[in-house]
Amino acid sequence: MACFNVSTIAIQVPIATLLKTGAPAVPTTILDPDYVIGVWASASRQQIRTLSSTANPVYSGPWVQVSRLGMPLTNEAVVPIGSKDYWNAITPYDELTDTSLDGYFYNPELALYMDDDLFGGAVPAFSPLRIQRKSLQSFDFGNGQNGLYGLKGNPALAGTALDDAVFGTLLLPGPGQPRSVDLWPIFHTGVPNVRPYQLATGKNGNPLAAGKPFINNFLPNGGDMLRLNMAVPVTSRQDPKFSPLGIVQAAVLGLTDPAYNQSTDIQFIPNMDGFPNGRRLEDDVTRIELQAVAGVALAAIGLWYDDYTAGGANPVTPNLLGVLTYTTGVESNDLAFPGSFPYLAAPQSGTGACGGSIVTATTDIFQGGGMGLAQKPVLMKNYPNPFSSQTTFEFLVNQPGDIAVGVYDIQGKYVATPYSGFQQKGEFKYTWNTANLRPGVYFANLYDGNGNLIQSGKLLKPE
Repeated sequence: MACFNVSTIAIQVPIATLLKTGAPAVPTTILDPDYVIGVWASASRQQIRTLSSTANPVYSGPWVQVSRLGMPLTNEAVVPIGSKDYWNAITPYDELTDTSLDGYFYNPELALYMDDDLFGGAVPAFSPLRIQRKSLQSFDFGNGQNGLYGLKGNPALAGTALDDAVFGTLLLPGPGQPRSVDLWPIFHTGVPNVRPYQLATGKNGNPLAAGKPFINNFLPNGGDMLRLNMAVPVTSRQDPKFSPLGIVQAAVLGLTDPAYNQSTDIQFIPNMDGFPNGRRLEDDVTRIELQAVAGVALAAIGLWYDDYTAGGANPVTPNLLGVLTYTTGVESNDLAFPGSFPYLAAPQSGTGACGGSIVTATTDIFQGGGMGLAQKPVLMKNYPNPFSSQTTFEFLVNQPGDIAVGVYDIQGKYVATPYSGFQQKGEFKYTWNTANLRPGVYFANLYDGNGNLIQSGKLLKPE
């Protein structure tokens, strides 16, 4: 198995390299475990920043990790405020031995607001999201409850992923940790194609029985990573069954669509390549993770919601429908994704009403033989900042032409034009006398000769 720590927006690697050493060059199935990889990114800064009134800041000292990203929203939605800095400072591999963060996945804070016995009414927008407190009239997945731990040692677990002889105590570590069987593996190990982690299709009401395989991104080599199985085919964006709900929608199709729910054979179900088995730009990760906290993964494998009576003919109950039809109100990206690399929509400028208009530039992805964007006609920075009586703007002109700097206050009112004029290609500086400028926060906008906004920066003059 392989794991990559990347810091770029996108990587292009021959698929043949993304497999376990010694594995065949062609996957044996679309859920081949030898093709599972883990990806995470981190950002580091040098420890010391030295400021100067006459020159640019100087950075020195050892590099210190200040943030990381694996599964989307882990740090935002799962790890609480008091532990965020610590989580950002460690690596996924540290989580193999440091289990201090596991409790946030075993008993997620968000689940408190999806439980009517606790704080279910505190967030009205979460009202359709309710976790299983008495699934199949037996299993309680509320915070602090035992979930499936009551089955520990039961012969019914033999051969399943919950059997100590298969994965040890990885998935049933102890009592009072109910989400160790779903949220914890989703975020920390990936999900194996082993009972009970198969769809309820063909299980005949027994969640521990063999069902229809639909995911295998199991890679227990560390903590929070984005895990994906490179053997799973891609769902075409033109497929009428393509959905931003990722693997959740694959589960729905595998349970309800006659094209897939007639057997327990491995089939490619549209969206098997979606989050959390990898990540597509269209995947609505916020909605999917809220659904997961609300127990949708448990329901998919046959641990249905409380309003289903074990043995009943139809597990599609109001509680299940409430979770599946839940929406955050954001159904698509504000701009269409392009159909070619790098696929990302151009970002909003951030300086206009409601995020501003799109700032466009000519792009050449392989400019100069490397991956990147074409240079802007001019770039600007200023120092010192904060400043008192003056600040110096430094410009890097890549294309000769007219440029102008406009300064605006925090309410968006025009204040001054420190510089405007024609400049040849190269570097130059301009010092702006700010002795008469009132203390406050300002924004310096850099424009080209056609009035197009190129760059915006914050200025601060303290009291």
